[in-house]
Amino acid sequence: MGKPQNNAQGEMQLLAEWIATLPHGWKSKTHVNVGAQLLEYAGARLTPAQSRAFGVWNDWADARVWTGPSVWIVEAKLVATGAAYGQVLDYAAEYPDSADYEQFAPAWILPVVLTTAARPRTAGFFQGKGVNTVIFQPSFPLSQALAKLFPAAQILQPASAP
Repeated sequence: MGKPQNNAQGEMQLLAEWIATLPHGWKSKTHVNVGAQLLEYAGARLTPAQSRAFGVWNDWADARVWTGPSVWIVEAKLVATGAAYGQVLDYAAEYPDSADYEQFAPAWILPVVLTTAARPRTAGFFQGKGVNTVIFQPSFPLSQALAKLFPAAQILQPASAP
């Protein structure tokens, strides 16, 4: 068995495998700068060049998928938490002001959490706020992805017979 993945590797593999299943005509891009917020430092607004230098602090969605009538802003998580939903909701609110959206305007923006496992109450709560949940099983099992965090645990393994 290969080396266990960390969360970021697992999330990117989840995202890549899911994108590969999307219809041919849809346009996708990973690591998308969703924001156009200017940064302030020490009480002064940075110039555009300075802001670009601080781009690591911009908001970056895991992916953007253009379906034609809509643009999906996607946050990939192995296990969907409230934080993931809040993050993608914020990204979707910010996205209309981004340079990336200019090519798709006035397409409808849909926030999406892509996950291997979701909590129904949390998913339902955020569905009411317009966030969709896509549950997708990548080629690796969730237990393998979580092994990095809990190497000694028997996560999602069937119980052995006595």
